[in-house]
Amino acid sequence: MIPSLRILSHAILASLAAGLLGGTALAQGNASAQAVPTTSDVDQDHDRFCRDHWFAIARCRDRPWDGPRFVFGVDLGVSAMNEHGPFGFGNGVGTVTDAGPAWGLRGGVELLPWLALEAHYVGMYNSATRAVSPLGSVGFLTTAGDAVLRLTLPLPYVQPYILGGIGYYDVALVGPANALPGSQLFSSYQPGIPMGVGFDVPLSWHVSLGFEATYHYQIGEIYSSNTEGGIDGGDISTFNAVMRFRP
Repeated sequence: MIPSLRILSHAILASLAAGLLGGTALAQGNASAQAVPTTSDVDQDHDRFCRDHWFAIARCRDRPWDGPRFVFGVDLGVSAMNEHGPFGFGNGVGTVTDAGPAWGLRGGVELLPWLALEAHYVGMYNSATRAVSPLGSVGFLTTAGDAVLRLTLPLPYVQPYILGGIGYYDVALVGPANALPGSQLFSSYQPGIPMGVGFDVPLSWHVSLGFEATYHYQIGEIYSSNTEGGIDGGDISTFNAVMRFRP
C-alpha cells in the first residue's frame, strides 16, 4: 500500500505543478497580448497628446478636420499709404507720409477647411513729412474694423489663401497741439474694402504662423484741402506676420 500511495502522491503533485505552470504561462500570454497596443490605441494616444499640447510642433502638425472651429489671431508688421493700387507708394498721400508699424487682432470661425469668416481689428501709424507739417511731428493713426471672408487652399504644409470684405476706417491725424494747426493734413473717416493674399503654415493642432498682405481701399477719403499732387486722397497697404490659435 505504501508504494502505491507514494506513486499516487507523486502523480497528484505532478498534476498540480503542471496546472500551476500552465496557468502562469496563460496569464503571461494574456498580459503580453494586452500590453501590445492596437492601431486604434496609438491613434487615440496621439490625438490626446496633440489636443493637450498646444505647442507640440514636431508631432502634431497635421490636424484632421473635425468640424467647424473657432480661430483667433494676432498680427504685426508694417504699413504704408499709397494711391492707384497697393504698391503706389509714390502717389497721393503716400508722397507725404512714411511707412510705419501695423498691428491687429482677429477672431472668427472656420466653417470648412477652405472657408472662414473673420472680424479684424486693424491698427497702424504713418508719420507725415515736414513738407506738410512744418510746425512739428504729426501722423495718421488708423483704427479700423473689418469683416472678411477667407478662402484657403488646405494643403498639408503651406496653405495659401485670399480674403476680401468690408470695413470702416478712422484715419486720425495725431500729434502735438501746436503742430496740428500748421499741418496741411487732417483726419478722415470712411468705409473701406480690404482685399489681400497670404499663406498659413500649421505648426501644431492649435497654432499656425503665416504672412498676409492686405490692400485697404478707401472710399470717399479726404486727407487734405490741398489737392496738389493728389495728397488729399489715398489708400493703405499692410504687410503682416500672423499667428493664429485654434482651441
